[in-house]
Amino acid sequence: MGAKPKYIREGGYDVDEYFVEQLQDLDIRTGIKIAKFIEKNVPTIPYSTLVSTVLGGVVVDDNNIPVTFAIEIIKDLYPGKYTHKNIKEATHIILSDLKIIEMDEYLDLINLNKKLNAKRKSKRLKTNS
Repeated sequence: MGAKPKYIREGGYDVDEYFVEQLQDLDIRTGIKIAKFIEKNVPTIPYSTLVSTVLGGVVVDDNNIPVTFAIEIIKDLYPGKYTHKNIKEATHIILSDLKIIEMDEYLDLINLNKKLNAKRKSKRLKTNS
């Protein structure tokens, strides 16, 4: 039998099977909240060239309990496809890991400026115009 693909291409993202498995282990509504939270905050994630970044986030579940999590993500540009007009289409995002973490670990990520929705200075890409 053939090997299963390591990544699933969904909605413009490459999603690792392990990420999907971790999301499926959660309550469906909490999983959807985390997915929407990630989608909403993708623009704030800095670009990195094939180096993963671990970022923390928090959502509130249906019982008003905060659920803290960490994701491992790579946000890069497809080589040769970037122009100042098509940055969104040239962006390549890989979601490789998701882990539910304790509040202390989440606070540590905040102290390291690794909060998913933190306002960051974006790295401006230089163009040869």
